[in-house]
Amino acid sequence: MVGIDLKMSLISFPNSGNTFYFRSRIPSDLREHFGGMKEFRLSLKCAIKSRSRKISRVLDRKVLRLYETIRQGMKPLTIEEIKEILRIEIRKQILHAHHVYEGTNRWSDSGVTESLKSVQLNESNLKEKLESSFRSYQGEIDSKLEEILTSLDIEVNKNSVDFKKLRNKFIDLYLIRYDWIKDLLNESGKNDSDFKMNAQQKLGLDLFPELMNPIIENLVPEPKEPYEVQRESTPISPTGKSSLSSNIDAFFERKRIEGKSVKEIGSDRTIAEDFVEIIGDIDFSRVTKKEVSHYIDIQTKLPTNRKKSPKYRDSNIQQLVEMNLSDEETQSPQNINKKLTKLVAFGNWGVRQGILSSNPFSGMKFSVKKQSRSRNPFTADELRKILHPETYFQYTTKFEHPFMPNRSTLQMPYYWIFLLGIFSGMRTNEMCQLRLIDIKKVSNIWFMFIEDSEETKVKTESAVRKVPVHPQLIQLGFVDYVSKLKRSKKERLFWELKEERDGYASKVSRHFNERFLPAVGVWEKYTKVLYCTRHTFINKLYSEKVDENVIRSLIGHEKGFTMKHYGGEPFSPERLLEEISKVSYSKINWKRLKI
Repeated sequence: MVGIDLKMSLISFPNSGNTFYFRSRIPSDLREHFGGMKEFRLSLKCAIKSRSRKISRVLDRKVLRLYETIRQGMKPLTIEEIKEILRIEIRKQILHAHHVYEGTNRWSDSGVTESLKSVQLNESNLKEKLESSFRSYQGEIDSKLEEILTSLDIEVNKNSVDFKKLRNKFIDLYLIRYDWIKDLLNESGKNDSDFKMNAQQKLGLDLFPELMNPIIENLVPEPKEPYEVQRESTPISPTGKSSLSSNIDAFFERKRIEGKSVKEIGSDRTIAEDFVEIIGDIDFSRVTKKEVSHYIDIQTKLPTNRKKSPKYRDSNIQQLVEMNLSDEETQSPQNINKKLTKLVAFGNWGVRQGILSSNPFSGMKFSVKKQSRSRNPFTADELRKILHPETYFQYTTKFEHPFMPNRSTLQMPYYWIFLLGIFSGMRTNEMCQLRLIDIKKVSNIWFMFIEDSEETKVKTESAVRKVPVHPQLIQLGFVDYVSKLKRSKKERLFWELKEERDGYASKVSRHFNERFLPAVGVWEKYTKVLYCTRHTFINKLYSEKVDENVIRSLIGHEKGFTMKHYGGEPFSPERLLEEISKVSYSKINWKRLKI
């Protein structure tokens, strides 16, 4: 057994003569300086723990100074690099402003008014956040900056003056964005160039050379060779090459500049490269619906996740086609349609560039009849199977550590998600993305706030709401758990979960739907899955004859009475707590389920 002390810096190993070792974990931003190493160890050649502790403390300080020295040696941000980073973010924020604008019913005065109120509220909340917890928000901005810096292959010292100035400009941008949204909602007639010019003025930098002053523009002489200008408009690919692969490079380079995540670019690029692998690296302008039809035909014969599955990943496409896989093994039409959606975007780009006269991917999707996926609430018997203490702990907390076979590790998201679902009715991703700032008291009652923000997404506008923390959850220790995380300076409730393409819920959903529920004999495809916790909660509210408008307020449904559109809340905190407390599940030993 490895002996550990001093926050993992002092360790000992069995069969080492009780000699102590100093261990230092290399910060992630410095690992490439150490050939990718994540840590290093140094024998202290000492078996006396007290003496080893002293030596370890000295080495800790020296190593920290060394790391800082390395960081100081990183190149400073040049003005051009700063400009490029800001350009990327400005384009991203302009797109976000348009997104908000498009989500508003611009033909409804009340809809516009409501949207303006929402924007002003979000702006006010951000300013309040900056005033009250600026350091916490700095961390959020830093993570966004890191993503851009990584995509541009720029490595800088986070403690440098350049980085801090850049961070402040980012915060300024987030505030400016609200003005852009308000301008769009008020039909001011401003366009993207106006927003770019506005950002330049507010940030004090000339970022977009294409935004020429009209006076200067008038002084530009007419081109001496107008025919040369006409020849330049001949459709060519942005890279000067016509092959599919070169245009794929250009397309995803544009996506990178627009701020799309590295992970999403990688996933979408794989789809585009599969298309090239199937039809060949032909001239992009020669792609017609005939080639797309051939691609679809081949896709119907390929397995799902062929590049990840050990069974298929070593086989090429021709070999996979010759396997004559069954319908159960091959991709579903829905999955192929998802790929075609990505290719449609690529085709639209080709049309905008003048390479294609029309989009060959459009209108090529399968006409798939939507399957009935009516989810059913869990029965009392099914809940007893799921929430049996031995079973529940086995599948939610007693996980075998991936690298230490005889050691289990706590997995708190898995423990809380199901319980939160049956006592709040929240959608799975709504629960998984909760931030600690979203859990707070109103009128001395604990609430969970489902917000539409930079870090959290909601299904519809009506999904923005607050849900009381059920008394049973409090008894199980939920509020204590939240308080513990707040003390440890965590930002998200389930900080262990990483954001994927569809949000934070993918890993949790797979665990329950592929492992836990089938193991206890409850799972049924589509009809009995983790998401059914929401249906179980709603069913309980109806069985307790809770007012339907209260139910809609709690679960975030679109239809029904709401005072939100009239500047108020439909129900008091006390009323919401009273109604949600009616939800109970008999014959469950809650005391034995408490951690």
